[in-house]
Amino acid sequence: MDSAIVNTELSKTKKVAATAPYRDDMMKLLAMITMLIDHIGYMFFPDYRIFRTIGRLAFPIFAYQLSVGYIKTSNLKKYALRLLAFGLISQIPYSFFSPDLKFAPFNLNIMFTLLTALGILYLYDMGIAKIKSFKSNNSYTDLFFGAAAFLGILAALVVPELLEVLSNRKFRLEYGIYGLLMMLLFHINRNRRASMVISYVFLSLFYSYFTGVKLLAPNSLDWTKKLKITWTYLFRFDDVWKRIVHYRGGLAKLEGFFFQSRSIFALIPIYTFGLLDVRIRLNKYIGYIFYPLHITILLLIAKFI
Repeated sequence: MDSAIVNTELSKTKKVAATAPYRDDMMKLLAMITMLIDHIGYMFFPDYRIFRTIGRLAFPIFAYQLSVGYIKTSNLKKYALRLLAFGLISQIPYSFFSPDLKFAPFNLNIMFTLLTALGILYLYDMGIAKIKSFKSNNSYTDLFFGAAAFLGILAALVVPELLEVLSNRKFRLEYGIYGLLMMLLFHINRNRRASMVISYVFLSLFYSYFTGVKLLAPNSLDWTKKLKITWTYLFRFDDVWKRIVHYRGGLAKLEGFFFQSRSIFALIPIYTFGLLDVRIRLNKYIGYIFYPLHITILLLIAKFI
């Protein structure tokens, strides 16, 4: 695929993005603090939901920062390599990151989710650029590559979920399709806050329903039957919806399958911090280093207390 067209489209996007709210290190600091609180609750205080509730703010902020970082970066390849490098470093402690310290090497950490999302945003811009080129030039080569880009996005969204289902959750990309779609929506709606809020609500409902499908569908040792069962449950809307809505208060209390929906409150700091006069500057590697470091420290505390 011709990267020149994508670079041209990306340069246009950067000009538009100049008017968009730019990430600042106050948000990065907030994301790290709320992530730490979330992980402390996950490891040591599972019965105190306040830790996990505060922690729901972390990922949307990181997702927003990724979407802005994609536009602002001067070198996309170096950005991707940083995510890959720290993803590999973080995977060592992350493989043990659970209250029982059980080894799970195929549970991939958030860096790999961010890296996959970076690829999706690149493919999205490429696809849009190729489709626009086809409309103006009637070049079926552009149409082919545009369609291929969107098929690549579909594969990046679906394949991790398929692997999770087929492996009985032994493989997992953190936040999966939900996290990848969130970053894509931040990118698409970067200058349309109302659209982002509305799409975030629908994404939250989709995630709750999709999680219900994966968890409520009976397991099968036969992978073909497993896929068939999961696919069938995907369209058993009345049955699945009723069960997830009523589980632990569900939609009314934003509990159970809807607990992650509390993350919508992260849109408040995302869209208001830019209005503040306070600015904090952190080294760009702080966030990368903090991720594996705080996980390692929490693991050591869990191991020896």
